[in-house]
Amino acid sequence: MFETLAIVFGVLLAVSLIPLLFIAVRNAFRERGPRVITCPENGCHAVVAVDAWKSGLSSAFGEDNRRLVACSRWPEKEGCDQACLEEIAHDPNGCLVRAMVSDYYAVSRCVACGREIHPLHATDRRPGLRAPDGRAVELSDVPPVELERVLATHAPVCANCFDGMAFRQKFPGVAVERPQAPTTLL
Repeated sequence: MFETLAIVFGVLLAVSLIPLLFIAVRNAFRERGPRVITCPENGCHAVVAVDAWKSGLSSAFGEDNRRLVACSRWPEKEGCDQACLEEIAHDPNGCLVRAMVSDYYAVSRCVACGREIHPLHATDRRPGLRAPDGRAVELSDVPPVELERVLATHAPVCANCFDGMAFRQKFPGVAVERPQAPTTLL
């Protein structure tokens, strides 16, 4: 009888923790990824990473317990007071690199074909950028510290056009680009 009661209470306890676990995991996934912040000490941009799992777990209990696990100014300034966490707490998604890129493309059209660039998803092919000199630039080649400057000076290119640009850049003379004939309505 006692064993059955203990098993029932154990199952009820485990089931009651599922929503809490779900919230912790969801919040941890939201917190992950590099962030570009302004260092309060010198006013320059720095790239930081938050301990996503600790932050997600603490937020499930209603606390804000963010700690940095990486910073581009470390190891020289590793013992800092992490005052930049106030900037992250003020706008958690605003300084996330993936949010900055997503916001940039959300209001953009491809400079090559003119089509709207659809919202970015994790499994989609990535759009790229066209540098002022016409080169194709992959987003993964842009250091996060330089992202804001690069997005201001480079033009958005959809994934299809970017693949073509990158191929022609890598293998000049192999691909021939023919202008599309205007379509006529019959």
